[in-house]
Amino acid sequence: MNGIGYRQHLRAVVAASAAPYGYTLTIWTAGAIVTHAEGVPSSLDALLLLAGAVLAFGAAGIFAFGDTTVLSPTTRPPIHVWDGMHLPSVGASILLITVLAHLVHGRLVWPLVGFTATATYLLVVGAQFWLAAHRAHDPEPMD
Repeated sequence: MNGIGYRQHLRAVVAASAAPYGYTLTIWTAGAIVTHAEGVPSSLDALLLLAGAVLAFGAAGIFAFGDTTVLSPTTRPPIHVWDGMHLPSVGASILLITVLAHLVHGRLVWPLVGFTATATYLLVVGAQFWLAAHRAHDPEPMD
């Protein structure tokens, strides 16, 4: 045996799953909300949602890194379990998607939902993790 227990492995899995878990909750729920408002999406609608999400991910990545560099975080700050539950980031995304689904209809809503859900989740979870990391420390600039 290598001395690593089940809980240590579970910790690693939970920590590695934190961001994908939150984004999965966001994009799935966003799709469910717009499907309820607009009906079952066509293949083109689904591709438009995908295009909006990809565009938002690219825009957030360029904003975060300053260019189209290789995605590699400079640091891996600790994330507390409470922070990994994503209540603010998923909640903000779903609130905006609910409003959007009531205001915009037709084909345009699909890419807007993909973009808004992804951009809101990434921007808010970034702020959420930054605030959590700096709660007990002196504030540092938001690079």
